[in-house]
Amino acid sequence: MYRLFIALTAISLFTCQSKTEQQQTNPQQSSSQYDGNVSLLITNEKGINEQVPDFLWFDQNGSRVSFAEFSKGKPVLINFWATWCGPCVREIPDLISLNEEYAAKGALIIGISADRDDKVLSLVSGFVKEHHVNYQIVIDNGFLEEAFGGLQGYPTTFYVNKDGKIVKKLIGMQSKETFAQELNAIL
Repeated sequence: MYRLFIALTAISLFTCQSKTEQQQTNPQQSSSQYDGNVSLLITNEKGINEQVPDFLWFDQNGSRVSFAEFSKGKPVLINFWATWCGPCVREIPDLISLNEEYAAKGALIIGISADRDDKVLSLVSGFVKEHHVNYQIVIDNGFLEEAFGGLQGYPTTFYVNKDGKIVKKLIGMQSKETFAQELNAIL
């Protein structure tokens, strides 16, 4: 019983639960679909047999980008996070650093924001600019999270191999060393 209590306490220290009251608004009300490296989710499909679900967003030029095409033949770290989640925010400097290190190796990092707000694009874009986030951010409308099988908390990180299959899921805040170890395993 004591071990269960310790495990549940540790999980609560390193994860955030969803902010349901913030998630009631529709992020599609924004007049723009993208701002720099931040974009609203357009559509998504449900993943099948551990295959990562395909999803679409707009790039900086306003062109539609498909995850399947964007990531074809590349290992990918997908990090579900939110601006209001302390452990998520603490991971961001490590993800920025890893993006710089692993881009030359062909690996991608994509952040999926779980923020919901009337002005979600400006909220997340402002956060990304303030923190100098250098990797692609896609703002989920709630359906992408479901396509990944649902989340137990934030942050949640998925590792996708070069064949587009989810090979690992880690829940809660991770260290830079853990991120690097898991990326190295799928290079």
